[in-house]
Amino acid sequence: MRGAACGRGAGLVVLAAAVALTAAPADASGGSLTVRVRDTRGGRVLRHHALRVAVHGHAGDQVEVAATLARLVGKRVHHVRLVKRTAVTIDPNGSETASLAITHAGAKALRALLATCQTASVRVTARDGALTASQTAGLGPKRGCGGRPKPRPHATPAQFLVGAATLSFTPPLHDAIANDPAEACASAAQLSVYNGPRPFAYMEPYQDTTHQDLSDPTNPGGLVGPNGHYDYGEPYLDCNHNGRWDGNFIGGGGGGTRYATKEADPVTARAIVVTSRTHTVAVEVVDQEGLFNTYMQQIRDRVRADGVPLGDNQMFLSSSHDESAPQSLGLNGANDETSATNDYWLYDEFIPQAAKTIEQAYARRRPATIRYAESQEPPNFRQCWSSYPYVDDMRVPVLQAVGTNGKVIATLANVSQHTETLGFNPSTLPDWRWYSADWPYFFRRSLERQYGGVAIEMAGSVGSVESPEVFPGEIPVFPQKFIDEDHPAGCRTLFETKLKHAPLGYHNETQAYGEELASTIVRTLRTSSHPSISGAVSGAHADICVEVTNKLFAAAAAAGVFAHRSSYTDNCTVELPPNPITGSTSGTEAKGNVAVFRIGDGTFASVPGEVFPFTFLRSFMGPQDMPYPDEPLPPWIIPHMHTPYRFIDGLGDDMLGYIFPSGNGVGVPGERDPSNINPSSDDRFGCHHSDDSEAASSQTANVVGAALVNLLDAGGAKPEPIVQGRYVLPDGSLSRDPLGGPEIKCTTDQVFHFKGRAIGVDVKGFGVIQPARWMNLHGQPQAKPDRNTRGFILASGKRMWLDVFPDVTLP
Repeated sequence: MRGAACGRGAGLVVLAAAVALTAAPADASGGSLTVRVRDTRGGRVLRHHALRVAVHGHAGDQVEVAATLARLVGKRVHHVRLVKRTAVTIDPNGSETASLAITHAGAKALRALLATCQTASVRVTARDGALTASQTAGLGPKRGCGGRPKPRPHATPAQFLVGAATLSFTPPLHDAIANDPAEACASAAQLSVYNGPRPFAYMEPYQDTTHQDLSDPTNPGGLVGPNGHYDYGEPYLDCNHNGRWDGNFIGGGGGGTRYATKEADPVTARAIVVTSRTHTVAVEVVDQEGLFNTYMQQIRDRVRADGVPLGDNQMFLSSSHDESAPQSLGLNGANDETSATNDYWLYDEFIPQAAKTIEQAYARRRPATIRYAESQEPPNFRQCWSSYPYVDDMRVPVLQAVGTNGKVIATLANVSQHTETLGFNPSTLPDWRWYSADWPYFFRRSLERQYGGVAIEMAGSVGSVESPEVFPGEIPVFPQKFIDEDHPAGCRTLFETKLKHAPLGYHNETQAYGEELASTIVRTLRTSSHPSISGAVSGAHADICVEVTNKLFAAAAAAGVFAHRSSYTDNCTVELPPNPITGSTSGTEAKGNVAVFRIGDGTFASVPGEVFPFTFLRSFMGPQDMPYPDEPLPPWIIPHMHTPYRFIDGLGDDMLGYIFPSGNGVGVPGERDPSNINPSSDDRFGCHHSDDSEAASSQTANVVGAALVNLLDAGGAKPEPIVQGRYVLPDGSLSRDPLGGPEIKCTTDQVFHFKGRAIGVDVKGFGVIQPARWMNLHGQPQAKPDRNTRGFILASGKRMWLDVFPDVTLP
């Protein structure tokens, strides 16, 4: 629609009146006074915050001029004062052109009309004593306002070779393997003495005795009797001479050291290998809390050693962030200073099985097409956060490979939620001590039952985003208020409901979450998937260097907790390998990795840790919402990913802890005050930042973001436009948030005020725009804005990312 024809629906009533009145001659008593609106575009009036009028009358007279704007609200016409009554002095030639400041209320009403592509009907009046004159004119929107993107053109799907595989790396049961290396040094006589319970293989023999509690060496406790598992200080046989007991430690969770007692379901490696012409990439996700780059590299090396010709830039590994899997990071050991990494399991089970999974997927490649979709978490999930800010990613990008025989080879879904339901069960429940893939087991099982093939759950932006509570019915879709909910994993939430959530437990919360999430994927693939038209396949890695400002991380590295990870100095040019016995290393820097890879119409960015969603997906926050308002945000990487579908591969290529903008770093031990390793984790809003203690540095996001942008822009690719501005709410007011505000905090800004969904955007330097389509945080079109919105799409199909963080001045 163009020009005056942009009025729609009920707005045509106002427009028709405006046109009719504009065509009529001005009403001027005595014929010696006339007034005329000089402007025809509402955008110009709003941009200059002034209405230009031409007045003709007696030279030297002072004429009072005013203007009102008519706006339809529902079925009623509301009149808003656009220009207050202002005195204009007629020049000696008998005329005067004046630029009259518009009111705040008038600007809001005009902005709302322009955002909905309506022509504003303005009535201007002039009075000179007994003489009056008036005119009604139309202020139109920009030309082309209200256009809609063209439908996706039909094209032939690209052809690929795709293979997939999955293998378990759960430690076998005790005595299930021959020549268990963990007891290779023990004689039969020793095994009769070192006879503590060992439910799994790869556990060194130990004595389960009455002993002094040495879990805290600086403050030893009383005597502890036999309890069915190894405790720090009990005698054991150190068959591999690494100076620590190797056994059945579980990674992650809460409540202290966890010793596995059974396998609830297999913890696995899952891989998909895709070839297009001469280019191949392998993507693998392992059920781990996180995986250091040193182990990822050993998996790649093992694949090549086994004869599969894949280079480093063809293999991309990440973790599901499973907090009920065997521990490889070294945390949660028998005490805080001793690594929990089990070398027998790591080198004899995990790394070989992870490599073999890629090898099998490579060998199973067959002709296939790939389709993409983007789903959303179910409406009965209530999001929980452990740390401020309360930003999430509800969207779930999906890749599915289908063979030419119509059978599904693999289904990969990118979910931005923690994998921790069992790890944060009460320690009194047996589930707390089970090896398990957690909810992804039920999620993947459901998809495999529906489609066959191999299902893969790839972690997304999981930082601070705890496993949601699952309810029997829908909960509110708009934020309401700050609620400190009672839940073991920590649940600060914004959504109030009187429904009762699913109880904790493997066959309750864990199963319900996985299965209900899978059902939304099935519905989305059935109704809105699109074949990949591009056949491009590529990938690249980059090294990064992060100064470890977390003094507790530094202390853990010095104690050997991280076992096999080197540290560095001198901008990561000098490597300090871990002591081969103790694992200790003393460098102050971590050399990590990032990666990007592409499979047809999907681009993936590997982020080496638990990244907070607002770090690289942004939010509706401004500097006033940040604990440290003067620190800038890291690069916005999503506009640099040009394909229709965009994935954040969380915990990809390495594990450097939590990742968030530096202005949000409150409680990193020893960072802002090197002498304080126990800083307060509460910010100036009274919000808790419990995750800060697990961040290597508040600067990690800046380093990671810059490296990812360099990879994404390699070859001269330009990012999609990022513009500054605000959302236009239904009443014409401007807002960072397309739903209202303020952004909820804790002791301040506790209640959200929904003001209706945004109707347009006001872009700095351009003006008010009615989007052809709204756009979510992954670049996908939306019919209406919600808490996932991050910009808009023009009628040409061009994506425009709206940066609301900076303070800007708009008319």
